Amino acid sequence: MTPPRPRPAPRPRRRQVLGALGAAGLVGLGAACARIPSSSTVSVRPLGDQAQGGAPYVQAVPPADGATPAQIVLGFVQAGVGPEDDYAVAREFLTSEASTSWDPGAGVTIYSGSQDLRAEPVDDTHVRLIAEAVDTVDVDGVRTTLAVPAMREITVELSQEGDSWRIVDPPDGIFLSEAVFESLFAPGRLYFVDARARHLVPDHRWFSLFDGASGVLARLADGPSDFLAGAVSSEVPDTEEVAEARVTTGADGGVQVTVPSALGDLSDERRALALAQLEASLRSLRTLSGVQLVWDGADLSATQEARIERALPGHRPIAAGDTGVVSLAEASATTALPQLVPSLSDRTVHAPVIAQDGLLVAALSPEEKVVLVTATDGSVPLREAATGAGFVAPRIDDAGYVWTASRDSGGVLLALSGRAAEEDVKIDAPWLEGREVRALDVAADATRLIVLSADATGTRLDLCAIVRDASGAPSGLTDPRQVPTPLLGDLTRATWYDEIAVIVLGTDTSAEQVRGAVLDLATGRDLLPVFETAVKSLAGTAVAEAFWAGTVEGTLLRSDGEGWTDIGVRSTDPAFY
Repeated sequence: MTPPRPRPAPRPRRRQVLGALGAAGLVGLGAACARIPSSSTVSVRPLGDQAQGGAPYVQAVPPADGATPAQIVLGFVQAGVGPEDDYAVAREFLTSEASTSWDPGAGVTIYSGSQDLRAEPVDDTHVRLIAEAVDTVDVDGVRTTLAVPAMREITVELSQEGDSWRIVDPPDGIFLSEAVFESLFAPGRLYFVDARARHLVPDHRWFSLFDGASGVLARLADGPSDFLAGAVSSEVPDTEEVAEARVTTGADGGVQVTVPSALGDLSDERRALALAQLEASLRSLRTLSGVQLVWDGADLSATQEARIERALPGHRPIAAGDTGVVSLAEASATTALPQLVPSLSDRTVHAPVIAQDGLLVAALSPEEKVVLVTATDGSVPLREAATGAGFVAPRIDDAGYVWTASRDSGGVLLALSGRAAEEDVKIDAPWLEGREVRALDVAADATRLIVLSADATGTRLDLCAIVRDASGAPSGLTDPRQVPTPLLGDLTRATWYDEIAVIVLGTDTSAEQVRGAVLDLATGRDLLPVFETAVKSLAGTAVAEAFWAGTVEGTLLRSDGEGWTDIGVRSTDPAFY
């Protein structure tokens, strides 16, 4: 397997995405301005032959004769909706030199659809562009957000070419309103290979629907995001041939991608992994969900060849009963909950968790000062794997390690082996020094890790990756990427919900009440139903489309996303395996 390459420098129903726009210097004050009204109509039609299948197009309008400098600036921004012929219409608003140097692929600035976009004259040759920025997407397709929208201003210089004004120094990238961005771009996932070559690990990005399959393949060949680099690898060759793979439309109207010949030089095992990466990555984009990989006229099925797959969270609910670990599969007020862990059946425990294969078990003592490790079948003798100050709820990966940390971690996480104490590992996390750890969870791919922590400035949710050897033994963490938690504060719980979504429990700052939410790492936040009583724990899974909450009184609530039902069972700390 090739080593990883270093990188250069619910079901959400409502998207609340927030972000920032870079600012430039200001020169003087203007007396008049032009505007793009927030209520303007968006016209959408199919793309021409150059476009990928399923991509819409918003009509770009060239500069009008006699347009003022402010109108030219606004026209340039509006023309960013037209990617055909390398943004040929937008380039018409630029000087000859600027038209050659401008880079529309440098990123996307998304501005608010609820506020006018304005252009105000500063002097005879400068115009100030004013926008309420809500989001940005960088050159790699990574979407960055802020907690609240922010007004930003950019000053643009113009000069006359003949009788017309043209922009001298356009900002790189394009500007799109929220509505147009949602029409022209879509979230997708690049898939890479975990250290044990057992799972595909998703790297969430945004893609232009105009680029389609070619855009996905190009970024897949470029490699993973920084937070995954060092923890995953790729069997997809980093060659122009991959990025320029032939994309055609089949007889049934579906998209067909001809597998690059560079894959032909790989061994059977590596080729199977590369095909799995290609197929899963392409199908993650909504317009390519039915994509076919073809080679020499034959349809290839990576999933039949590869011994690797996407990893999804568990769906079987459990909780801490009056004693032991109980199943919630058939929970009701009239039925005794079955015990799942014989060695814990007569003990009171907190925060139980079971591995997805149903064997390895971990839990906390009632005072949360001892981490207990055992197995459902008795194959792992019950042991006190860690003792000391209060620990956060443990989580288990499928490599056989129990992950936890003391709340005052000192910048260290614990990976406790389910096989032997001598295999326990302390993992440095220097970015947690001086912070209170509140929760952590390992994704089903055993690679991505979320950590919820707090300090005097508030709570923070970080996403990083676990560096392992080929046997699965962890040795370190990658540098984290902060996960935005828009309009949610004082988070107390965070667990995985599906591949790229996390469930959190915190305070809804708009209503000042404790609320659960699903945070899609690519698209934003979706609030869960309001609680009728105080809760202290929350869990959910997209596989079963179910949510469980533990109340402060020690009872359980269940939801399918439309409301909460008290099932009349006394248990705490629900979880899934």
